[in-house]
Order: sequence, then C-alpha cells, then structure tokens
Amino acid sequence: MQNILEYNRKNIIVYFIGFFFYQTVFTQISQKSPNFIVILTDDQSWVGTSFLVDPNDSRSKSDYYVTPNMKRLANMGMRMTNGYAPAPFCSPTRKSILTGLNPAKHEYQKDRDNWTKKFRKRLTIPKVLKMANPNYITAHFGKGCSAMGRFEDAGYDITDENPGEPGGNGNGHGSYWDPIKEKTPFPPDNPKRMHSLRKDAADFLKKNAGKQPFFMMVSHYAPHIPFMCTREAFERTKKRWVEAGYDAKGLEELNDGPVNNPKGEANKKITYAAMVEEMDLTLVDVLDALEQRGELDNTYIIFTSDNGGGYAERREVDGENRRFNGPLQEGKRSIYEGGIRVPTVISGPGIKAGSQCDVPIVQWDFLPTFHDLSGSEAPMPPNTDGGSLRQVFKKGNKGKVKRVAPGIIHHYTCHYHPPISSIIMGDYKLMRHLNSGEFLLFNLKTDYREEKNLASSMPEKVKEM
Repeated sequence: MQNILEYNRKNIIVYFIGFFFYQTVFTQISQKSPNFIVILTDDQSWVGTSFLVDPNDSRSKSDYYVTPNMKRLANMGMRMTNGYAPAPFCSPTRKSILTGLNPAKHEYQKDRDNWTKKFRKRLTIPKVLKMANPNYITAHFGKGCSAMGRFEDAGYDITDENPGEPGGNGNGHGSYWDPIKEKTPFPPDNPKRMHSLRKDAADFLKKNAGKQPFFMMVSHYAPHIPFMCTREAFERTKKRWVEAGYDAKGLEELNDGPVNNPKGEANKKITYAAMVEEMDLTLVDVLDALEQRGELDNTYIIFTSDNGGGYAERREVDGENRRFNGPLQEGKRSIYEGGIRVPTVISGPGIKAGSQCDVPIVQWDFLPTFHDLSGSEAPMPPNTDGGSLRQVFKKGNKGKVKRVAPGIIHHYTCHYHPPISSIIMGDYKLMRHLNSGEFLLFNLKTDYREEKNLASSMPEKVKEM
C-alpha cells in the first residue's frame, strides 16, 4: 500500500511538473513578440499612390501613378485617412518617429548643433523594444539625417551606413554611395538606391524572421528630388503617358542610360511616376520574404511618408497662386494639409483587412504603439507625446488614442518659412501665424481643402482651441 501511494505521489508530481512546463511553453508561444516594419518614403503626396487613400473620396489617388504593392498592403490592412507627419519636412519627422516626441520638444529645429549629443541619451524605438525583449534585433536601411548622428547611436544593430562617416545617411546618399568623399554614383540599375534597399530589406528578413523578433525601418530617398529612374521604367511609363493622351509638351528624347533629373515638364512627370513605380517594388520583396518565413501574420507593417508632396502643382484660387497636391492645399514645407497629411497604411495582427479608419494619428504615435504591442513592462520614455494605436487597430473609428496633450499639435518655426503653429482637435484645425497673430480655422471634415476660414464666424471655437 505504501509503495502504491508513493508511486501515485511521484506520478502526481511528474504530472504537475509536466503541466507547468506545458503551460509555460504554451504561454510563451501564445505571447510571441510581434515584429515591426516601417517603410518610410520621402516627400510622397497623400494622393501619390494608385489606390484610394480615402475610399470615400475619388480624388485621393493618382490616375497615373502605378503602385500595385502599396494597394496590396492597403487591402491587407487599414487605410488611415487622417495620417499625419510630425513636420512638413524630413529631418524633424525622422527624429519624432524614433523618439515619440513632438519636434518642438526634441528641439531639432532650434538646437541643431547639440542635437546629436542629446540624441544619444534619448530612448528610441530600437532601445524601447530591446527593453521589452532583449532578443529584438533592429535594422535601419536608407535615409536618416546627418545631423542625427549615426544610426548606431539610436540603438540599431544593423545599418547600411558607410564606416567612418561622422553622420548618418543624408540626402546625398540617395545619389552617391560616398557623397562626402569620392562621390561614386550608383549603377544604372539602382537609382536612388531603390533596388539595393529592396535587397537589403529582403536579405535581413530571410536571415532573421522567424528566428527572433525584429524591428526594421526601410527609409527611401525617393521620390525626393532629384528625380531618377531606370531607363526601362522611364520607357514603360512614357508609353503609358502617350497612350493616355497627356500633354506631350516638353517631351524630349533623352540620351541612353539611366534617367537623372531630365529637362522638360513632361519628362519630369514621367520620371517621377517611374520612380514611384520602382519604389513600390520594395513591398513585393518585403511581403514575399515574410510569407516565406511564416511571419507575415505576426508582423505589423507601416507604410507612410515623412511629409507631404514636394511636387505640387500651382493653381489660381481667388486671384492667388497656390500650390496643391490633389485636393490638398500646399505641400512640403507647409502646415496646410498638403504638407503634413500623408498616405498611411498599417497591417498586422488584429487589424481588419481592407478596413478604413478616420481617427487622426501622427507618426510620434509609433513608439508608444510598439511599446504597448511588444508587451513591454518597462516604463514609457518620459515626456512621450504619442499615444498607443492599439484601440484604433482593433476598433477602427471607435478606437481612442490617449496622448499627453489633446489633439495633434504642429509647430513649424523653421528659419526659411514663416513661423506657424496648428492644432487638430476633432473635426477642426486651428492655425496661428506667430508673427502676425492671424488665426485660420477650418473644419477638416467638410473642408479639408482648407478654403473657408471660419475664425471670424466661430470666435468661441478659436478661443477653445
């Protein structure tokens, strides 16, 4: 009897040990750390794709650009119709994405000389993810900003920076591998590094996806000036241009070889469209590599731009010559919607395929979102301005984003532009010219072209905001 009891006792102990081990392993599997990818384009307009950024507005896409893979991602995930860049030009936006801070707080625009020293001490997306799980491997390919310092200062494990250069990859690295010294141009089949960025991203995923959690940022130099594309892409796009019956004025024969900043308005537009089409191919390699590694369903993918379109068209409105990106007024370097509202598509676990969300979000929300979704138990970086997008991913328009300050605030005090601040709260946007004190108030829900200033007719709303 004693032996039987002892035998049963041992079996029970073994059972509980096994059950505990199974539960632990199961919990670890069920709580597998998600992966994160940010694909950032440079100066791409809100209407710079061939899919409807806002499915309710036929004007929110291009009739000429070809971006089937951006559309593929949009069909996989959620289109954010009110996605905002932190600033209307690249450098402060890139700092805000990394740090989760408003540009006015990270002080890049007014303290450029000391920014790099301060930057090394700040918590960034790579550092935050490693605090959540030290197994995260982090990589950055493409454009940064020389004033930001090297990517390794931001906590990245893998980068494509040139060894020994004092600063990170700036605009010049989109034209030359070594713009500071020899200025060696890229080969004809790799304009703006678009195709080597594709390869670097895919190679990183093939090597690491499925083995450990990762964060990868692919930051394009396109479609920023100078406009460049391969000869094959130009000829393919030129054929579509002619067949569509577009204005052939300025359409000139070019020399053989790669197309680099050609003369003639038609040539420029064709080159731009061809460049966008080639840039779109990055998503093919990224999505296919994730599928091959079985990690597509465990990866959040964000596609967006660092600011509004730099290639705006001029139109006469009420006797004034204004710039427009599709239906949006102005473009890069402007606080009007054309300068800060950007194409934004997000796919990933729990995000409904083919969905749309109109809740305003801003790119400094990415860091707190990754902190939340990675299951981090570490405290959030102090003074973070962004809020987690978890609710928005799950609930769409019923989701809320909790930030330190209400609304989305833009401060644009750059030395080559009049200083303007704005705040977006609910349906309304208030802009204030900091020199003249002039207020502009727009209802973005009914007038995102920002054509009717409501400031004089709604003084209480101005005071409230």
